[in-house]
Amino acid sequence: MAVSEVLSTEKGTTFYVLTVAGKHGVQPEPVTPSEDGRPPSAPEKPKKNYIASIDISKTFINDVKRQLRVNFLNHLETWLDQALTRSNSVVVAKCEELNSELDLRLHLHQPRSRRAELDIHNVRAAELMMHSERVTRHSKGIQQSLTDLRTRFSAMSQEHNKLASKFRVEIEALEIVFINATKSSRLMALQNELSVKLEEFMSVIRTSLRQFRQHLDKNLQMLRESNARFIKSFKMFSDGGNFCPDEIEEYRKKLEKMSQKIDQVEGSIMSDLEGMESKRLEQGTKVASEFEDRFKSHMFDLTFMEKIARWLTNTQVKIKAEVAESNSQAQKLSQFLQRLERRIDACENPNPDKEQITSDELYNSLPEVFEAVAERTEYLNCVKGVALSAPRPSSGSILQGNPVAAARVGFISDVTPVSKAGKQPVEDPSLGVIKSILKGQPSKSKSGLEFDYDEDLQPQQGASNTQATTPGLPPDSREKLKSAMSQSSGKGSISSDKSKPVSRRSQIISVEPGQQKRLGSAAARNQKPVKFDRKYLVFGDSNEEVDGEYFTGIVRKILRDALDGLLTTADLFYKTKGNRSVTRPQALQENFDGCADAVVQKLQSYFKQSLEYHNDCLQEFRKQLSDLERLVSRVPDLVINDVEKSQINTVQVDRKNIDDKYSPLLLNLRQQQNEHQNSLRPTLGHPHQRDKLLALCEKENKRHEEYLELVEKHSQELQNCVVEHSEKFIEVLSRTAENQLLQLDNQIVVDEIKKGRVAASRYPTSELLRRKAAGENLEDGEEIATFPRGRGTWIGLPINEMKVKAKISEDTQELTATVTTLKTTLAHQAVIMAREQAFENYKKEFYKSLQDIYQAKDLLIKAEERWTDSWKRSVQKVEELY
Repeated sequence: MAVSEVLSTEKGTTFYVLTVAGKHGVQPEPVTPSEDGRPPSAPEKPKKNYIASIDISKTFINDVKRQLRVNFLNHLETWLDQALTRSNSVVVAKCEELNSELDLRLHLHQPRSRRAELDIHNVRAAELMMHSERVTRHSKGIQQSLTDLRTRFSAMSQEHNKLASKFRVEIEALEIVFINATKSSRLMALQNELSVKLEEFMSVIRTSLRQFRQHLDKNLQMLRESNARFIKSFKMFSDGGNFCPDEIEEYRKKLEKMSQKIDQVEGSIMSDLEGMESKRLEQGTKVASEFEDRFKSHMFDLTFMEKIARWLTNTQVKIKAEVAESNSQAQKLSQFLQRLERRIDACENPNPDKEQITSDELYNSLPEVFEAVAERTEYLNCVKGVALSAPRPSSGSILQGNPVAAARVGFISDVTPVSKAGKQPVEDPSLGVIKSILKGQPSKSKSGLEFDYDEDLQPQQGASNTQATTPGLPPDSREKLKSAMSQSSGKGSISSDKSKPVSRRSQIISVEPGQQKRLGSAAARNQKPVKFDRKYLVFGDSNEEVDGEYFTGIVRKILRDALDGLLTTADLFYKTKGNRSVTRPQALQENFDGCADAVVQKLQSYFKQSLEYHNDCLQEFRKQLSDLERLVSRVPDLVINDVEKSQINTVQVDRKNIDDKYSPLLLNLRQQQNEHQNSLRPTLGHPHQRDKLLALCEKENKRHEEYLELVEKHSQELQNCVVEHSEKFIEVLSRTAENQLLQLDNQIVVDEIKKGRVAASRYPTSELLRRKAAGENLEDGEEIATFPRGRGTWIGLPINEMKVKAKISEDTQELTATVTTLKTTLAHQAVIMAREQAFENYKKEFYKSLQDIYQAKDLLIKAEERWTDSWKRSVQKVEELY
């Protein structure tokens, strides 16, 4: 380290710069050559001109550094003087400020000693007075709150007494309504209303008591908390308060006495509240019980009357449900007949505006109609001398002779539930009738039970639906059934023990393959059966077997179940009633026998009306069967005519195919004929051309033989085609007719149905006199069928009649199978007539086809013969030229 430089400031201060060689930017001293003889470093190379012009020399840099140091040292000396001056002035200002504050505080503390001496006595005296007044006010406030609670409790007790008096008045006001009630539902409503009123009364009492308890608890709790907080607010001087120990002790005793008074008031009020709710409940229950005891008999009798009315109403509903079921079946059958008639007309007179249907589709729709007829027949139980429980044979035909194709035609065995087209079975109109009947059952108060169930089923409620669903039944018959059932229900006064739910009787269940059975939903009773006098069991004993799943049997079962339930209910009622008189003598009998007689009379009137309705349905069904037989008899002709046309068209198509097959061959031979004619030139008559002429004649002879052979083969093939198709036609026609005959055996005709009760026709006197003079019976007898209705035997068709050049004798004639059917109907006869007519028409077409074939053959052969003669003449003339 060494002094490298000495710096002097403007004020004469000297600074020494100490440096170390190689550091702080000072270059070391230049190296001199060593004494040991080593060569010095090489001299620096001269710099380029462009480098020299921008190079900064080290001397210049050292001068700048020296000047910076001098300027900094000059500024440092100047700043040091300024900083010293400022710090002296700040110290002087702070000393003056502290002296002023000290003088102020001394001035403020001078009057305080005297003021504190005067203020403490007055303040303490005021505090003692304020403490005493505060305790007094608190005690008075607690006393006033306790007094208010007692006053409110007294007011609540008086309000409860008023509510009890009002409740008694309201209950007593229900007595008039109770006596004049005509339905048990009204009595039950009144009884429920009584319970509701009692519950409302007790609800008001409980609400009032609950609110008072809440108010009491809230106020007492508030008083206790206020008293406790007031005691805790007494703090001694040592704890920062303004109470002395004597004051605290005195005031605490007073406040503890107030706490004891609060407890005493709470105990007295709670003891009074304990039994108040049970007392009011006992009071209200006593009033309600006294009221119920006075009207038990009214309730018992009216309930019995309404149960009887419900029994009769349910019975009417079930019978009307069966009527709706029957009407639905009749409407379904009428729709089938209308559709069948439209389809037959569409097949007989085709038109784009009509339904497009073929005869086969028409024929295939018949089993559905026959099935509906069979279902209707079974439901009405109207077959003469046939038990519907035994299954009907699907086909009673007997085949005799040579069977061609005895194909059996069966029917579907499932019976679909009756419903309107486009609706599910659950949407049947009968369900709507039942629902409309059960919606409301108005009653009067003066005529009692007689019109209670009379107006439950008014005619207009079901008449419109029934009439709409039975287009073929006379309106007066339908109205007679419905109005009579409603009016007759007002002739007796009877009753029931239990209310039976009304449900749809007929529910379809599967009992065995192909058959379905309706199960009745008669009311199930848990009580043991009661034995009654046999004179009342006009519909049979309930332990007997079910009559059957047909209309009258179902109605009889419904009435039998209803009678059993009504008698059981009445017997229980009169046994329970004892010797007291009935409360409603205008509607109830005094004993069981009178009630039972009215019940039997009422149900017998229902059954009589059902029989009248059944007879009307039977007459309508017979008319529908007559229409069905007439319509079905038009179907076989359509089917067989289509079969005939189809077979004739097939023959024509096959003949055309054969003609198309041989036409090219015949045309080729004609072309050869033209070529031979063109080849026959006059030059061939020269003796030198004789070989060519002979060769040409040989070709012509060969062509001639081929032509004759081809014509014969063509004609024979056409004949074979016609004969083959004739055999096939006989087979198809026989099979079609046989299938129709077999299927038509399943058709039920009007002669198989019971006639029923028909009013005798009235004739004028002139007609009666004419019959008497002629010895005829004056009354109409049994209807005589226009043709025998028994078993039918239908002879088959000739098999070997349509042959080529063959004469068949009657002894050697072969026939198809003879069909024997169970019955003879218009449709059977129509089948045979259409079959015979089609056979004759096809036979004419057969012989006409053969005649056309023979004529065409003869024409071809004659033309060939003319050509042959012309050819021979031409050859002869050519030979004669030379």
